[in-house]
Amino acid sequence: MGKCQTSSNLKAGVFMLSTLFYPTYILLAFITVLLFIPQKDIKNYFIYGILFGGLGDIIVVALFQNVFHFISFKNAGIFSVLGQNLLSPPSWILTVMIYLRFLPHRKVFQYPYVLAFGAFSVGYGYLVHNVGLFDFRPWFYPFFGYLTFAMWWATITWVFVKTSSLVQRNLV
Repeated sequence: MGKCQTSSNLKAGVFMLSTLFYPTYILLAFITVLLFIPQKDIKNYFIYGILFGGLGDIIVVALFQNVFHFISFKNAGIFSVLGQNLLSPPSWILTVMIYLRFLPHRKVFQYPYVLAFGAFSVGYGYLVHNVGLFDFRPWFYPFFGYLTFAMWWATITWVFVKTSSLVQRNLV
């Protein structure tokens, strides 16, 4: 009886961890956004977050999951919508906002920043995988996953630097 009860407790703990993982991340990222992004700039960062974080996530997941079958979301429970985790795009929105807020002004520092966030993203992918919410082909992670993330962050950086009034205001 002890083994069975321990097994059910473990299953319940894993279920809670996978259920609360994204909401916890979103809460922590939202608090970070509120603490570090000035209120007058939140709208501008939010626009980039929506376009390159939320929409970017939807496009990349649709392409890599539904077309190429390199990745897949699983065990999303109530957050599963069309085979994707409903909370993944909001997580990316907030992550892109934080990324852009701390983007170095000097171009020489932007290169390692992009590369570091590519590595951070792969690590986060492994974390989500270990929680049981995400899976991928063994050959895709870490190398091709890293290239995907590094290109994604590089594109976000390039567009932001070329188009945002926040960059011009902060360089003066």
